[in-house]
Amino acid sequence: MEMELTISLTVSIAEDGANINEICAAVKDSVVKTLAPTVAEQTVEGIQEHILELLSSAAGRQAKRGLGGHPVKGSDTNHCRYRAFTRQGYRPGKRRLKTDIGNISFTVGYLECRGCGKRLAPILDVLDIKPREGHSPSLELMASEVISATSYQRGEDEISARGSPPVPRSSAHRRVAGHDSPEGAPQGMVTGMADGTGFKKGPGKKGDLRVVIGLDSAGKPHPLGTYAGESWADIAKEVRERLEEKEVQLKLFTVDGEIGLDRHLAKAADDSQRCVWRLPRDLGYALWEDGVPLEERKKKSGELFGMVGIEVPEGDLEMVSPEEKEELKEEISRREDQIEDMVEDFRSRGYRKAATYLENATGKVFSHLYLWLETGIVAPRTTSILENIMRELGRRVKKLGWNWTDQGITRVAKIIMLRRYEKEQWDAYWKEFLCLKGRCSIAVNSIERKAA
Repeated sequence: MEMELTISLTVSIAEDGANINEICAAVKDSVVKTLAPTVAEQTVEGIQEHILELLSSAAGRQAKRGLGGHPVKGSDTNHCRYRAFTRQGYRPGKRRLKTDIGNISFTVGYLECRGCGKRLAPILDVLDIKPREGHSPSLELMASEVISATSYQRGEDEISARGSPPVPRSSAHRRVAGHDSPEGAPQGMVTGMADGTGFKKGPGKKGDLRVVIGLDSAGKPHPLGTYAGESWADIAKEVRERLEEKEVQLKLFTVDGEIGLDRHLAKAADDSQRCVWRLPRDLGYALWEDGVPLEERKKKSGELFGMVGIEVPEGDLEMVSPEEKEELKEEISRREDQIEDMVEDFRSRGYRKAATYLENATGKVFSHLYLWLETGIVAPRTTSILENIMRELGRRVKKLGWNWTDQGITRVAKIIMLRRYEKEQWDAYWKEFLCLKGRCSIAVNSIERKAA
């Protein structure tokens, strides 16, 4: 079915002309905001008229295939076999719908089955509009894209700026949080890391949002899971099951020293790596708990920072000579001995918390270097990548006055992660959700300018 729409525009320009900004602003206001909804309305009306004429005509069942299907009047299960209808006029008021291109409205025409007498509006079935639904699913896509890129507070204005009707923050949240989008795919991941951040649940209650990511050989992050209200033990079990299902074995898992991460998630990989940026900082906290003066705390943290500061050599592994590799191994061994000496020094001074903290990190400080020497894979030695991600998540979900549920914040965080780091999966999910099959295309035949 094809239809042709004739569009006529009047462009008024001052005698002394208009600059490019004025022209673009007028096009945006009049063409984008007004013309787009009008074209959609006329297209819907055209489709409906074609369907009503076809179903009420004497055309055979083959010509009406896929249209006019309905249950027998008075039944929800028995399907009517008739495809002969009588037109029954139009609904008095127009059907209104909020969409991503603006508010649209159209008349709804009715038919009556000549077999069972059921009255139906075929255009609503063709458009896949649910009863009393006030917005199109495409508006949910826009809300999801806006909220995954900015905060809820700014999202309302951003949606309106894109030409859509205003969507209240509460409505945007409800629609976005209602989508159970897929997790990221673990294929190609070689290393992993995890972190968490707090959020407001209800009056006087706090929750923990926890995120697990994997990194491929190029260092690009991919979401492995978002969780709230779950322990690290349960999260680790689920992550391991997902990796085993896809036959993926991580080489290294970088952790920040949190007990739950060290004990559970580190087991999801062949080896674990302590974040070398957090080590000196957290050592200062441990020394403070031991009552060590500030100047000495700074000195010891600085010494540890110097010990762990070994970089992966530049270039491919094959380009590094055997002698350079051996020198690197010797340097790593020397630094590990220095850390062990520091542990013994703390123990002799009675710095029990600092000694225990540093002892727990022993053997996990230079894992990324051993991995590089063995495989040539450049693994992260800090959790800075994930910390940046957590800051982005916090900027979007830590909204004052909002009481999150575990399920709601998990879904929103999953959407943010999926859109930012798994674009192909994001697009595939929405293509299926919106049922985009390429069944409608619009071509601009010509635009002619007539002299005034």
